[in-house]
Amino acid sequence: PATTWRPVRHPEDDMTPLLAVVGPTASGKTSLGVELGAAVGGELINIDSMQVFRGLDVGTDKPTPAQRSRVPFHLVDVLEPGELFDAATCARLGGAAAEAIWARGRIPIAAGGTGLYHRALRHGLIDAPPRDDAFRAGLRARREAEGIEALYAELDRLDPDAAAAIKPTDWVRIERALEVQHLTGATISSAHAQHGFGPERFRCWTIGCFRPREELYAGIESRLEQMWTSGLLDETRALLDRGFSLDVLPLKALGYRHAALFLRGELGRDEALALAKRDTKRFAKRQLTWFRADRSVCWLRVPLEQAALQRLAAAVRDFTAGAEPRTLELPTVDAV
Repeated sequence: PATTWRPVRHPEDDMTPLLAVVGPTASGKTSLGVELGAAVGGELINIDSMQVFRGLDVGTDKPTPAQRSRVPFHLVDVLEPGELFDAATCARLGGAAAEAIWARGRIPIAAGGTGLYHRALRHGLIDAPPRDDAFRAGLRARREAEGIEALYAELDRLDPDAAAAIKPTDWVRIERALEVQHLTGATISSAHAQHGFGPERFRCWTIGCFRPREELYAGIESRLEQMWTSGLLDETRALLDRGFSLDVLPLKALGYRHAALFLRGELGRDEALALAKRDTKRFAKRQLTWFRADRSVCWLRVPLEQAALQRLAAAVRDFTAGAEPRTLELPTVDAV
């Protein structure tokens, strides 16, 4: 339904404004972000956990060359598969990008479906212990000599709660858990129990992209079918050839995991694709649950018609200029 609505304004502060476009997979986040960015002079900051990796283009549904030609993108293709990228990194690099974009007289627009990255970018994370490269080198030497099983057993003895949440083959998380224990004398599970976000560090307006479930699920199925015929299998085969395990990213990710099971002969093609569709729909439901819990999200029924997009772009300009945003008649959704 069309509803009179105004974005939140904080005239008492001078924080950098940040527009965020969020929602479940296949809901049209990137398309809306590009349209708004082109209309208002914006630059997009990726907050999707997989689009940061180079070479994973089809399976992560990265912005197309045509979209990249319309607006600049940040935090896309910045790491090799297997390198570490987490919420803290997103908060640090994404925050720096947003400030730099605003300093150039442009509008920062964060777009993606990783809810933790969205929250981390907006608030920042409470400081975590830094890397200790010397300690990590020692751990890796022990892994070569003793095997990953011995280090997982050590973690299980020191922090059984963390071990229960970590797969015995997930070296990145085993290493970090042992590192935190070494640096702080406290378990990583206790740190997670006390984990929190800092105060809001941007004046943020968050738009959620909503589509009815039947339409969203149909889009997920269509997207996956296209991926399986346009390069996902080739990308997955290249990762398998490089020795990546299905227990860690990137092969742990949706789509890639299912394609890998097919390529290894553990599932038939139709079965693997059907499971990918099922698991992606379940993931979209979890994404909706996360963003639905954030009461600051304004849900819009997408895609927007051109007239509504123009009104939204005008409100974005008002918001980022610090002026009182005009009242809009937009296809908002009160109950998601």
